[in-house]
Amino acid sequence: MSVEDVELVLSLQLDQGADAAVLASDDAGTAGYLASIADAFDPSFECTMQFPGLNPVTYRKGVGALHGAWLDRLKHWAEYRAEIEGVIDAEPRVVVFHRAYVRHSPDATESVLEVASIWTLRDHRLIRAEFNVPQPEARAIADRIS
Repeated sequence: MSVEDVELVLSLQLDQGADAAVLASDDAGTAGYLASIADAFDPSFECTMQFPGLNPVTYRKGVGALHGAWLDRLKHWAEYRAEIEGVIDAEPRVVVFHRAYVRHSPDATESVLEVASIWTLRDHRLIRAEFNVPQPEARAIADRIS
């Protein structure tokens, strides 16, 4: 794994404190963002999103898969802000640990989620991502690979 691959994955993360739920509701902004990052994704890119109590859902076909996964994830939240807690280079994967601050509705009490995303690269392009992975599970995956 190269430093460039880790930097690529980190460049895709939203700015600390940005509300992903608000950004996802901005169709024009989302389209512009996806167009700006599309070259980083292999056309066969797929991703999975884990939802509590359900089997992971798989999304396919390039950067559009990323968009579908996050729209499905964010529709459950009125607010979703994440901070990066750490990164592990686990060739050929990059594991990013997040602490997410979420609200189901604007007046709800804020909750904290500790999750991870696992990004797989080949030839400096993203081929797979797994989102909303519980941190202990992500650490175990990184330990097996490293």
